[in-house]
Amino acid sequence: MLAALVLGVCLAAPASAGAAKQLRLKAGVGRADITPPTGYPLGGWVRADRVGSGVHTRLYASVLVLKSGGRKVALASVDLFAAPGGLIKEAADRVGRGFSERNVLVSASHTHAGPSKFANFPTLNTVAPSTETITDPDSFVDFLAPAPAEPQLYTFLVERIALALRRANRDLGPAVAAWGTKRLLGVTENRSLEAHLADHGIIKEFGTGSVEDDPQGYEHTIDPIVSTLRVDRLRRGRRVPLGGWSTFANHGTVNPSQFEVYNQDHHGAALRLFERRVRRRGHVPRRLDVINVYGNSNEGDQSAGLRGQGPLIAERAGRAEGKAMFRAWRKAGRRLQRRPLVDLRWTRVCFCGQQTEAGP
Repeated sequence: MLAALVLGVCLAAPASAGAAKQLRLKAGVGRADITPPTGYPLGGWVRADRVGSGVHTRLYASVLVLKSGGRKVALASVDLFAAPGGLIKEAADRVGRGFSERNVLVSASHTHAGPSKFANFPTLNTVAPSTETITDPDSFVDFLAPAPAEPQLYTFLVERIALALRRANRDLGPAVAAWGTKRLLGVTENRSLEAHLADHGIIKEFGTGSVEDDPQGYEHTIDPIVSTLRVDRLRRGRRVPLGGWSTFANHGTVNPSQFEVYNQDHHGAALRLFERRVRRRGHVPRRLDVINVYGNSNEGDQSAGLRGQGPLIAERAGRAEGKAMFRAWRKAGRRLQRRPLVDLRWTRVCFCGQQTEAGP
């Protein structure tokens, strides 16, 4: 089952003074370390010989909670290759305090340098034999009949994500918010260019397509939009930045599979630069958190790792993202509102062969 949550933060004035008082925004942020013990296969590569043997950067769950007019929503990111619905439901239920699977939206950064073996559905725990494991019969068993979630890892992730939710909820206080957007070009490319061209009726054999084949050029082959929901605290008559929620489409594979250590990929550099600049720009006291909740966006075929891979390239890509997010954050500063309207809708979709107008 796939749970889908749609959040709207509409920056419009409420209908009446009474409604305005009720809809005053509160917000809070929280973060928890979710770095597991080493030894787990790296999630996303689906290879039994790609195992986390060390730690390059810590992995985190980060949360921004918004509350307005009786509605509460948690926007979260996790440095994992996926965020299974069942795991998120258990984390939300463990916290309570008005949280459930219906108002906790978690975006996985999709780094391939975090653990696997934590999915509720065994298929997502699949790892395939390779030249280094082909003599191990167990690798074929795991491939043909993937095991359920590893209990210790699963419980650890539930508890740590729940901790980030609790910390953000405890941090709730008066706030203002606004959206800012920027465009970021030259960082990502489309890794399935022929498939993209085919969507527009341009048929090319694999490996023969080029950006120039798209009548609208390079920008049309990627998603260049960087979005940041800026949120500032209101403390003693002044605004104090707490960070925000950011999105950009970039696959979490700038570090290659041979780099067998846990790391955030390009997201880590983006987070560090953005949070450092916001703290400095807003003169935020050290005792207050500044957190950028950067999960991902529609990153399926967008990648900064096609012309080279490794920690240095991941650092460069992440810094470019962080700078664009900071520019979007500054742009949002001109439109901050005390009473944004917050709405959400939630539905469940079953990928189980149900009939549609186009077939099952």
